[in-house]
Amino acid sequence: PPPPLTPPPSPPPPALPPPSSPLGVSVTTDASAPDGGAGRRHQRVLLDASQMTGDPASTLYDYADSISLDAQFHLVDTISGTALDQAKIIDLCESAAASATCAIGDGATTSELKLLQLLDRNDTIRGDPLLDASEIEGNGAGSGVTVSHANKVEIVARSVAILEEGQTLDELAANVTAETEQKITQLRENTKLQGNLAFTSLVMFPPRPPPSSPPRPPPSPPPPTPPPSLPP
Repeated sequence: PPPPLTPPPSPPPPALPPPSSPLGVSVTTDASAPDGGAGRRHQRVLLDASQMTGDPASTLYDYADSISLDAQFHLVDTISGTALDQAKIIDLCESAAASATCAIGDGATTSELKLLQLLDRNDTIRGDPLLDASEIEGNGAGSGVTVSHANKVEIVARSVAILEEGQTLDELAANVTAETEQKITQLRENTKLQGNLAFTSLVMFPPRPPPSSPPRPPPSPPPPTPPPSLPP
């Protein structure tokens, strides 16, 4: 009798999926209106720096570092006029302050905008507008221009946290936001910044990603084509 057939070897067990990495959540606290970006919470923090005119900006950065607050500070000027050219105004801002980083605040129009100058540690907190009206008009960046500086400083604080097991994204957002607000409150109370801390926020955290579906099997090959029949 023929020898018994050897059974084919059993297929190897399927590989385990790689462990999922912890989900990181970035929370941004700034003076911008919510822009709908996923995974972020936007808050408005605008304080009065009138008592800090002439002080070095390093005073703010040093205290923020001492309480582990990752923050940036911007001085705010309001520019009004007709046909305001944002790109030219930013160029003028960055030319007026050596190595300055300037931006336009949210809600800007061709008749009014907020000019934000990011303070470097070595900068001095000024009490006057960075640009004057004649400079803006003379460079073709607007007409009928007025510039005002209300000694306001915009604080941008950023935090990153890891979602712990059993914790929801909403709980994580609330915890991180509360911690950031507490630190900014400390900053105000221990420097010469003044004003009310009016935090307004909108949660924009994405839902959990759906579980990965198993891979689809490859399509079955088409049935063989029968040979053509021969004529009788």
